[in-house]
Amino acid sequence: MRGERDVAARLNRLLIPLGVGGAVLVSVLLAHACDFFLHEFAHTFTAWGLGWMADPLALGYGRPTIDNILMQQQVDDNVDYGPIFASGHGLQAALIAAAGPLLANGGAAILCDRLLLVLTCGTQTPGRGKIMLLWSLTWVAAFNVFNVWSYAPIRALASHADMALLARGLGVPGWVLFPFVTGFALWLAIRFSCVSLPRVYSTFARRSWATVHPGAGRWGRIFGPVVLAATVPFFSMSGLGGTYGLAAILMSYASLFFLVPVLMMACWAASQPEPSENSVR
Repeated sequence: MRGERDVAARLNRLLIPLGVGGAVLVSVLLAHACDFFLHEFAHTFTAWGLGWMADPLALGYGRPTIDNILMQQQVDDNVDYGPIFASGHGLQAALIAAAGPLLANGGAAILCDRLLLVLTCGTQTPGRGKIMLLWSLTWVAAFNVFNVWSYAPIRALASHADMALLARGLGVPGWVLFPFVTGFALWLAIRFSCVSLPRVYSTFARRSWATVHPGAGRWGRIFGPVVLAATVPFFSMSGLGGTYGLAAILMSYASLFFLVPVLMMACWAASQPEPSENSVR
């Protein structure tokens, strides 16, 4: 019997990471699609509302290839900024450009932050439904937070794309916008990593299985670092292709090898074990 229990315990230790890995993969694909289309449709609906686009659903969808289906690699907003600037409506062009990364993704990140804080209030043991809701909302929040980060600071000084269009529309150089958009992105990243994720961990740790089985609460504690490890590097690589200039390359490296470990350690430090978790060790 003891041998059977040992085998079952070892199998369980193997299956839990595999199951979590599968859940992370599905969550990443769905959260990326949610974040991506929110961003692109924010551009098109703003352009449509201002009279610069006939059909707000007319994205450039690309071809049905595997990379496009899974990660929307060929999809773009299909907004033509040329006539907007040519007609002297720079501020409208700036609003359309800002709608994706700052208004849609930034706004969604703030909304998710508030929802996570509301859902993690109290001391009651959460049910399975609430755990699944928190899991899903956390991934959506992460992809919105760090999509903002991929634009500012990483691509804020680029000569093209949303940040460059925003600066051009406002009639200022990119370096003038840089501290403001970067400050906003940094606030989102720190708040998510050091406040929201630890609160989610505390709620996960109150789940009954995390207090009955010795050491099980540690699975909840690594959730925050897992989310950060799956999202921050993904968005940090946005400037490494070389098309956004040297500044984007340097900031991508700084984000990968400085910000990633800093946020992961800060999240881990802020996710203090629950007393009930210590009691079962």
